[in-house]
Amino acid sequence: MLLPLSCARYHCDGYTSVNAVVKAELFPANVRALGFGFPYAIAVSLFGGTAEYIALDFKNNDHQEWFYWYVSICIALSLVLYIAMNDTGKHSKIE
Repeated sequence: MLLPLSCARYHCDGYTSVNAVVKAELFPANVRALGFGFPYAIAVSLFGGTAEYIALDFKNNDHQEWFYWYVSICIALSLVLYIAMNDTGKHSKIE
């Protein structure tokens, strides 16, 4: 059990250590705060804010396993978005 948790923690730490720098390179300085905050607020309200209601709806309709598909689809969509992002090493917006 320790090995899978250690691997998950390793990946999470790798993401969070460079997260702010990658996001800073995506937006010019004059719109950087809006570029960070607005998409984050939309994503949290759409996915995080509705997750409980969707899970309860699946449970009430005897389709609990569908929630895992919902989460997997959300993860896949975010993966597609990350793959489509500009390479910040070549297209940095840091001034």
